Amino acid sequence: MQVFVVGSVVVACSVKVAQLPLAGESLSASAFLAEPGGKGFNLALALSRLGVGVDGIFCVGEDMFASVISSTFSNHGFSSEMLLRRAGSTGAGVAFIDSSGENCLAVSLGANRALAAADIHGLAPRLQRSDLVAATFESPDDPIDAAFALARRSGIRTLLNPSPFRRISPSILSNTSILVVNAVEAAELGIDMRSFDLDAVRPPPAIERLLGGGLELIIVTLGDRGAAAFHAQTPPYHQAAFEVAAVDTVGAGDAFAAGFVASLLAGKSLRAALRSAAACGALTTLQLGAFNSFPTAASLMAFLDHKI
Repeated sequence: MQVFVVGSVVVACSVKVAQLPLAGESLSASAFLAEPGGKGFNLALALSRLGVGVDGIFCVGEDMFASVISSTFSNHGFSSEMLLRRAGSTGAGVAFIDSSGENCLAVSLGANRALAAADIHGLAPRLQRSDLVAATFESPDDPIDAAFALARRSGIRTLLNPSPFRRISPSILSNTSILVVNAVEAAELGIDMRSFDLDAVRPPPAIERLLGGGLELIIVTLGDRGAAAFHAQTPPYHQAAFEVAAVDTVGAGDAFAAGFVASLLAGKSLRAALRSAAACGALTTLQLGAFNSFPTAASLMAFLDHKI
């Protein structure tokens, strides 16, 4: 199993506070952590921890953080060919996490914005060796468009997590197999999950329209309400959330996507894949930061066995 990630990578700073800050407010923090992150990198790392082979493309700048990212890739067995250097700064982000584990964050994408379609065309043989191509919206449209088009021509599934949300271009959407969004992103697509009955036998009209346009599967994560999956050929399926004492929810969505992809590529059913995804998301919330929080295949199995 191998996944090609059209990636983003940042130096991620996490600050633990009693409550999220108001405008102009200064707070005392109980903890601070700086580590490699970014939605693309988190997805790649979470997949790797679950035993999935990872390839992809990421951009760093020409600053001191670039060497931190480079050594991290090397230490985790990611090929140096996955990293491109571009002028300017490496991406960086800051997240505030409150006492309940909820967060607000801001990311400066820096060199990640320099990833181009030409970079994808230059490594087409590597992409075509993968079983799935994944991207988030921390990468620009052009390289995602190029990668997804190449994947579709090669008969390879694609997964898009359009976060942070922007309008999804028709060309990207037409080449997307699986769309994973949270409730806020779903609302941007005209999907109101607040009033949706999770036991309904038909999806909301907006989801029916998206499925009718060629999408194979739409998954909406709903926080403590779990997740809902919509497929054109079957009734909606609701996966309940696992109850855990959350410390930090940063990275939970990336872990969810990784758990789903790993199970899907292993040939598991949709229900089993969603259960694994929900478990991965829950496990990732148990400590501050994402980098050391993503579960291994063994810890995931132990958690699920305990939950039976």
